[in-house]
Amino acid sequence: MNKNEQQLQPIAIPVHPITIPVHSTATLIEASIAAGVIAAIVLLTAILPAEYNIDPTGIGTALGLTQIAQAAEIGTVENAGSVINEESVDGIESAELVIVTAPLVADIKQARKTSAVRSDSVNVVIPAGKGLEYKLLLNQFTHLTYQWHTLDEAPLFFDFHGEPQGDTTGYYESYNISTANKVTGSLTTPFAGAHGWYWKNTSDAAITVVLNTTGAYNIKG
Repeated sequence: MNKNEQQLQPIAIPVHPITIPVHSTATLIEASIAAGVIAAIVLLTAILPAEYNIDPTGIGTALGLTQIAQAAEIGTVENAGSVINEESVDGIESAELVIVTAPLVADIKQARKTSAVRSDSVNVVIPAGKGLEYKLLLNQFTHLTYQWHTLDEAPLFFDFHGEPQGDTTGYYESYNISTANKVTGSLTTPFAGAHGWYWKNTSDAAITVVLNTTGAYNIKG
């Protein structure tokens, strides 16, 4: 055998078998039971007191975990009056909507009986051949109900309109323009300002208008 053949001889490498431990069924059952017991203990002593303010063992109170849940409940009540909570994420504004309970019909009726809501009846005399205005001051989105009629049923030209608060341009918005001797209606004001009537008497005798109003307003006259 020459020198090259001796270099090509295979080298024997010893192989050791690998033994994988196998747990018995009883061991697995015991481990599962132990894990379940630990999870139950954590649930009763930590999760329920901290998340839901439920402390059947008393340990959560002793550790102060129930205070976490109580603080969360107080925060929820304090934020109940918020309608929209705006946040900025990467420069983009987003809004989180909080649903609030709508008022009951009975609550609305009761609100209309408060001191802010009033009812008035006034006689407005429109001189012969002249026009006259009668205005009420109301906030935006205020509900007003009204009824007017002439004593002798004589017709009058009228313009029921509103003038925005603070406007200096002379702008006004008409809600009803017509000729009649009586009108019944309501208005939810589109803006804060003076809202009322302009009556024009084209006859040769004075005409008295009886005006009845109900709402939250101040009389401008």
